[in-house]
Amino acid sequence: MSKKHYICTHTWNNAESRKEVIERTKGMTDKMFFEVLKSEKAETLQHWMGKDDFFFCHWYAESEEAIFENLEKAGFNSLMMTLPNEMPRFVSIYNITNQEMNDPDG
Repeated sequence: MSKKHYICTHTWNNAESRKEVIERTKGMTDKMFFEVLKSEKAETLQHWMGKDDFFFCHWYAESEEAIFENLEKAGFNSLMMTLPNEMPRFVSIYNITNQEMNDPDG
């Protein structure tokens, strides 16, 4: 099965969940973070988190289920709610190809 790009919107189940994840990721490098959330079926490519209730991740995965499997394996799934959205059009300033963009409705 081929992988697709997803943007996941995450929110904490409660304030304690946020504190637990912050504590568990203290001392973790970016490389370690991405390794924890990687499998053959899914991997996190980017992560944005601030002080707000919502945070976001860019996943490259075979399916939404594969994303949830990785979150479960890492012990994060029970601490947050996750809404994955497939994004057929993915372009990045960090990877200019000068090719026609995908039709997101196609």
